Formats: sequence, structure tokens, C-alpha cells
Amino acid sequence: MNFSCNNCDLNYSIESYKEKLNNLIIDKKQNLLDDEVIRLSELIDELVYKCVFCKNKLKVIPSLELGLKNIFGTHSTFYYYGNEHLFTSMYSYILEGIKNNEMVYISMEESIYSKLLEFLITNNVPAQHIKFRPVKELIISNKSGDLKELKKKINEISLENKVKNYNGIRWIGQPTYAIQTTSQKDFLDWEINLSKALNNTNVSLICIYDAYDYMHEEKFINKEVINKSLHTHSYILKNSYLEKIN
Repeated sequence: MNFSCNNCDLNYSIESYKEKLNNLIIDKKQNLLDDEVIRLSELIDELVYKCVFCKNKLKVIPSLELGLKNIFGTHSTFYYYGNEHLFTSMYSYILEGIKNNEMVYISMEESIYSKLLEFLITNNVPAQHIKFRPVKELIISNKSGDLKELKKKINEISLENKVKNYNGIRWIGQPTYAIQTTSQKDFLDWEINLSKALNNTNVSLICIYDAYDYMHEEKFINKEVINKSLHTHSYILKNSYLEKIN
């Protein structure tokens, strides 16, 4: 973290609101539909985006924002600060996918996945439509044959028997886990091709970046990963919408 970050009030504000959200969720007995929980999570969205974007001149196009129902073919991004913020934001994203008869695949650290699944079940989300599936196979396909092989792999997955009764796939991928199981280079190379590979498919993929790691440790989510993430995705999840970016 550089000097300007150390002297930025956003760090304090985000950490403060994170603790408030954690306590509020406990007070509300894990009820993610509570209006106060939703508002506080959306406020953290705003603060985290201000931090992540900071000096990057990235523009959103409000007139082209998408609801969370019809998102096939999109490659989007989300920046979370702590598990509670992640779980609250993923609740609506996952539930809309299930309502749209989509298989939900999740690729993330297994300890976080287990907590997320428990969180969703507590909030009456039908977990039988949610499966753990790492994106490593996609990254390996891209590494072995670039865009052509990646598109082929996505098509093969969308035609699998386990998916045939669904309208498509809503994939959630945690870059931290992807980098841990492959490499930063392989992950970033895959990200460059992913938007084109998903175009005109019945598959969407959202990358959920650990903003806490970026702001405080940079163990996996470092400046290079964040800067490239701002230019390889077409949409950003914000306030329960996908906002178009350019």
C-alpha cells in the first residue's frame, strides 16, 4: 500500500462499515433480505469501488445496466471486502440464477465455499442447484489452445448431461483460488480471452476479487491483477445490477 492509500479515509470507512455489517447480520439472525443489511452492503460496494478505481479513469454506462436475470454471455467483476459483504452480494446474484433455471457453479477456496453454502441454506436458497466446480479446467484449456480451445471447453461443459435440464450456467470464480491452483500469468491470460469466449453462449462468469487482500496484503490480488481486471471485464456487479463499463 502506498503513501496516498495510508492517508486515505476510505480504508477506515470500509473497515468500519464492514464491522457494522458483520454485527448487523448477527442482530438480524442471518436475514439477508433485511433492508438495513442490503443498504449497508450496497454502501460498502460504493466505498470499495472508489478505492479500487481510485486513479483509474473507468466509466460506467448507467443506460446499459443489466438486471440479474438475463446475463448469459457476460463476463463481469465484483470486489468484496470480507465474507459477509461477499455473501450478502452473492445471495441475490445466485438466487436470480436459480429462478432463471440456471446451474450455479462456484470456484473458490473450499473453506469460504462451505460457509457461503451454509449461509445460503440458512436463507432458504435451494442448494441442489449449486455445485463446487473450479475454473482451473477453463484456464488449462486457454493455456493449451488459446481462445479456440477455451470456447470449445465452455461449449462442452454447457452440453454435459448434468446441465441439460437447465437453461444455462452461472459461474462464480474467485481469482484468489484460481491463482492458487494455477498461476497469476495463466489466470490473467485466461481473463483476456474470457469475454470473447463467453459471447453468444448460455454461460456467464463473474470474477469475485478480494479487495481486502488488495488493500492490505497483496498476497494474491496485487496491483497488476486489479489493474488488468478493470480492463478485461464488460460489467461490474453493483447494487444488485450489472453496470456496463468501458
